[in-house]
Amino acid sequence: VNSPTRLSVVEPGLFFQFGKLPRFYGQIQTVRCFESNPTVREVLSSPGYHQVLVVDGGGSKRVAIMGDQIAKLAVDNNWAGVIVNGCIRDSAIINELNIGVRALGTHPVKSLKTYPGEKNAKCNFGGVEFVAGQWVYVDEDGILVSETPLHGHENVNRLVGVI
Repeated sequence: VNSPTRLSVVEPGLFFQFGKLPRFYGQIQTVRCFESNPTVREVLSSPGYHQVLVVDGGGSKRVAIMGDQIAKLAVDNNWAGVIVNGCIRDSAIINELNIGVRALGTHPVKSLKTYPGEKNAKCNFGGVEFVAGQWVYVDEDGILVSETPLHGHENVNRLVGVI
């Protein structure tokens, strides 16, 4: 759903919540990959500056794109969160980490390491286009994407739980 104010809302009900942080927001960085995660590891190994990594795994539910080791890299490098259009693994451990994660579900099998993926690629899923440099706001009610930062606006702070 697109609004006249250039907000997009990800289709409800697609993503499950993982990690200790049910609410998170930040500027978007993207990785597009399919059943192979070396670029996800590379990006989350670098300083995150409280950004959110959006990973388009093609919606695959045949392997996990991220596990606890990569999630721990995200925490250690100050990423605000990760949204995975695919599955994660090690969810019990990830649920103890101070990060917000959304994913389509869990899968016990690790991803391949053969395809490097693409950084800063436009990603389309859930009825929304995710573009590096735009902003994403996530809370218990959903995922909102904006071309410009919204935090600091009182009504938006209440909407996405940013206090």
